[in-house]
Amino acid sequence: MNDILQPFDAIRRIRRPKVASRISIKIMSVSLVVASIFAAVGVIGLIRIKDLAAQQDYQYRTNVLALSHMTDARSAVGSQLEAVVSHILSEPGFYRNQYEEMIKETDQRLDTDLIRLHQLNLARSEARSLEAFGSLLTLWRNARDTALEANRKGDRQKATTLLLVQSEAVARSVKTRADAVLTQIVESVADGSRDALTRSRDTERLMLMSLVGGGIVAILLSVLAARTLSKPLREAVGVLSAVGRGDFSRRLNVQSNDEVGQMALALNTTLVALRDAFASLKHQAYHDNLTGLANRALLRDRLTEAFTRTGPDNQLALLLVDLDGFKQVNDVHGHGVGDSLLVSVGDRLRDGLQGPDDVAARLGGDEFAVLLEGFDRPAEAYAVAERLLANLGEPIALPGLELSPRGSIGIVLWNGHTDIDAFFRDADMAMYAAKGQGKNNVVRFEQLPVPS
Repeated sequence: MNDILQPFDAIRRIRRPKVASRISIKIMSVSLVVASIFAAVGVIGLIRIKDLAAQQDYQYRTNVLALSHMTDARSAVGSQLEAVVSHILSEPGFYRNQYEEMIKETDQRLDTDLIRLHQLNLARSEARSLEAFGSLLTLWRNARDTALEANRKGDRQKATTLLLVQSEAVARSVKTRADAVLTQIVESVADGSRDALTRSRDTERLMLMSLVGGGIVAILLSVLAARTLSKPLREAVGVLSAVGRGDFSRRLNVQSNDEVGQMALALNTTLVALRDAFASLKHQAYHDNLTGLANRALLRDRLTEAFTRTGPDNQLALLLVDLDGFKQVNDVHGHGVGDSLLVSVGDRLRDGLQGPDDVAARLGGDEFAVLLEGFDRPAEAYAVAERLLANLGEPIALPGLELSPRGSIGIVLWNGHTDIDAFFRDADMAMYAAKGQGKNNVVRFEQLPVPS
């Protein structure tokens, strides 16, 4: 979460430079020479330009803060969902009390974020989305409190049923609402820039109509206005249109210290913040939060790519790794020790990779996967599986205790599979066969008996 908010903190720390209003000086100087009408035109142009800069500055400050608070609210809801599930799954005592404290803390974060979001002068559509989010959050809290109360009374089945119904709905709705707000923020900036461009063009036409009879000086003034205003604004529309297509690489190339320069600096800084925020959200969507390994979605994408380039000279293997006795670790030592064990296992799997295209992933719970690509002979893949199993068995030193994890590995070689689910199924069958043969060993799918 802190990684997402860092670029926004940098934006808030930017100090606006003292601007020498070069645009107004040029316009007013030429206007005084030509006639009083030119002075009037210059004043109009200056007022509109300042209004444009203020409008853009307001857009950036409001939208960046809204994005920051909405991102934090989304994170708080996710943390609370995990805490509620853990509360229902835990027994009365220390851990359940910890989860209740976490629920209270995330509630406070949500209330603070919602208050700050309501204090911002959001657009009507964004305000409606925020109201919808708040209504949904109220429904979730009511259902959550009912489930927790049932759990405290010992009715875990009722609590679990209530939670499962509501958690899926709120998780999907939170993502939808958060993505909608993010999209609206980008669209709001783009609309504001397009509106500013339209107003700029209206100002330019007014100046040209007034300066047509003024001769060469009037022509120079119109050219100056076009160069000073129109080009950067057209570039801004192009940059924001690219943002709408998901391209955050373009920037405004404006070096001046005037109002247009302020707008360019604010826009460029905002684009960096948006790029970093979306990159962080994308990373979270494709990686396991606990171990940092790839998750199931990313592994499936990598498998899809690997299927297209795998051939006789470039083989592919999938290893499914399941820890033996992990539930007993959680029951005896607690979930904190269990999480530390999972992190250590993930590190060992990651360190055991050799090829540049190899991938280690956590599929969920105590189940991991390793994708091997680019080896020459099947024996190499089997050797990697044996080495990973040996590495997993090395003792892990944790505060106050030492654990020696064991695992069962199922391995399957790619034999022309076109269905990823079938590929996973074959590896899964091999892994369960390894468990059935006494655990802590490796079983190849090719060794399994052919069903009659």
